[in-house]
Amino acid sequence: MASSASTAAFAAVPTSDPVDNEPITTRPRRKPTFADKIELLIDRTSSGLGPILITLAFVLLSMTITCYFTVYIPFYYQWNEGEGFQGNAGYIMTMVWSLYLVWGIIANYYYAVTTPPGSVLDGLAAENEGNHFQDVLMEMEKFPPTCKRCHLPKPERTHHCSVCKKCILKYDHHCPWIHNCVGHFNHRYFLMFLTYLTIACVYFVYMGIGPFMLMVEIEQHTATWPYRMPQGIVAFSEVLACAIGLAVGGMGGWHWYLTLTAQTTLEQYNNNYIKGICKKKGDRFSNMYDFGIIGNLLDFFNVGRRGPWYTAFLPLRIPPIGNGKRFEKSGRGYVLDFGPDDEDDLV
Repeated sequence: MASSASTAAFAAVPTSDPVDNEPITTRPRRKPTFADKIELLIDRTSSGLGPILITLAFVLLSMTITCYFTVYIPFYYQWNEGEGFQGNAGYIMTMVWSLYLVWGIIANYYYAVTTPPGSVLDGLAAENEGNHFQDVLMEMEKFPPTCKRCHLPKPERTHHCSVCKKCILKYDHHCPWIHNCVGHFNHRYFLMFLTYLTIACVYFVYMGIGPFMLMVEIEQHTATWPYRMPQGIVAFSEVLACAIGLAVGGMGGWHWYLTLTAQTTLEQYNNNYIKGICKKKGDRFSNMYDFGIIGNLLDFFNVGRRGPWYTAFLPLRIPPIGNGKRFEKSGRGYVLDFGPDDEDDLV
């Protein structure tokens, strides 16, 4: 009986009866508009620029770090032989602080680049290891909303990245400078990279005042340049630190605001839209993921569950709380009812 069933011929079952003398056709694809073509061009450009921007970031970081340790520190501090710790306290403390900043920048940038932000299938594969793919799909049915682009169920706070072509858990945005999405599993590293880089830029500019004034005196023929690194590279590094400090500082401040209010970039735009609708209805909107500033910081840095408070200041690879598919809610959230025709247009 089993052998006859295994050798039985497969017969296709028609899903509908075609009209006589009319060919069976599929639904025609929508013709891309000009805006669609521009969006596709931007996505492909962002994806292609990723490795180039990472290489550029490595070159610029290497140049400024070399400039700092070969010009800026020797300008202010020299190691005095035979004077011990007390005679070289300034030099030692400056070196420790500087190495800490360098460690924070490089480690968090590396983590942000190499840590997958988390996707729907990646998370389910880990939870359903050893199960059949059909079992995985049954597990995915627990998430009612479905992505319009990849046609997979998407958990809360998950959005589709048009550059990576997949849904990202707790999606914030796609950053070409890390050639990666900022999502649930690498958001911490991205924020701390911005933070360390901003602090380092401010400190770099401050430490560069003395060497910069020396270059002015050299232009006036009242001094000589005693360092191997060319003056042009030092001047360029100082200007670069000013520009990056302003740009990255502004972006870092924005992401700290989002962290303190338990929002992602997309959620902030959506929440502002919902706030306007709530205001018209005479209601008040509350973010269901907001546990207050302290609670949001503890959750974001996984303090108390994974490690002590000081781990938030160390560039260590510490995973976030949860799997990125379900999040604890404060109970104060406002759920807006768009009616039966809601198609998730906010994302």
